Amino acid sequence: MKKIGIALTALVLCLVWAATALAASVTATGQGATERDALHAAMREAIEQKIGVLVDSRTYVENYRVIHDRIYTHSEGYITGYEVLKSEYKNGYYEITIRADVREELLNADLMSYLQKKAVVRANMQDPRIGVIIVDQNGDEYPSVENALITGLQKNGFSRIVDLAQIDASVKQRIANAVFDGDYGLEALGSHFSVDYLVTGYLDLTDNGIPLIEDYPFVGSLNNVVVNLSVRMLNANTGEILYAGSANGQSFNLGARALQEALKKATAPIIKELSKSALQKAANPEQHVTILVTGNRLGSMSDAFERISSIPGVSGVYTRMKQGGVMQIDVDYHGTAHDLAQALERDGIAIREMTSEYIRI
Repeated sequence: MKKIGIALTALVLCLVWAATALAASVTATGQGATERDALHAAMREAIEQKIGVLVDSRTYVENYRVIHDRIYTHSEGYITGYEVLKSEYKNGYYEITIRADVREELLNADLMSYLQKKAVVRANMQDPRIGVIIVDQNGDEYPSVENALITGLQKNGFSRIVDLAQIDASVKQRIANAVFDGDYGLEALGSHFSVDYLVTGYLDLTDNGIPLIEDYPFVGSLNNVVVNLSVRMLNANTGEILYAGSANGQSFNLGARALQEALKKATAPIIKELSKSALQKAANPEQHVTILVTGNRLGSMSDAFERISSIPGVSGVYTRMKQGGVMQIDVDYHGTAHDLAQALERDGIAIREMTSEYIRI
């Protein structure tokens, strides 16, 4: 049964996420009334060629309108670069042929169904537990922002969201201070949460009433709310940052409506970018795993390097720290931390502790 599960996982990954890491070169021709129209048509044709490879005919037909709407709206975003091979004007229209590099990982992410996304998240990230907490400088939470980010992650296949509502106020304050100060040691707080990944946000809020204008007295009751939202997603065990970004939102409105509108404006772009970054992390079958070697169990640095490098699936080994009998090694591995732990055990190395992307031996 285990072998069947592994084979099924491999099949899903091969079908859904083939050639994820590289942009594929495609030659395509487009026509239009202007050179720009012809160029965009060529870009769409290049993307449609890749769609024919990435999805089966039934999926393509059933989602024809959705797929084409996305192509027409975001065609330039899927192209990392292009070279014009031929451009000519004939019979009243322009015709351009290009060689374009198509970003397959983004195209895949946009075309995948929820179940496909969930399968990839489960296979490559072991369905990680994710906690989301957004606080301001006073340590106060903003559930509406947290819920919006959670919904975005869930739509992209991340289903195991951990409720952090009961976190002690002092810990929330420490999170707020860490995010505000750009403290990349925030992962040290991970021991307080039963999560694999932590999404933290710092919300800077300015709320000023608009001065009363004599001819328009109602204006004096309006609020001018400006929100700056900074968000990071990091591995709670290793501190690796998957996403970091910020966005602003501003609103003039009555009372609480101004705050709600400003929060919504600031949150919307973060939802898209955070979800995309998390899914792209899951899309990459090669993961980063931190190994903590204790008690000189693998001998010298050279011995440890050779031993770990010999494990099938390992493509990179980097010694980050050695102090006394403790050595920290980062590994690029074609699989999850669980897969690597099993491979290490098969090589006779005992595993003392394992979490998402972290192994202690």
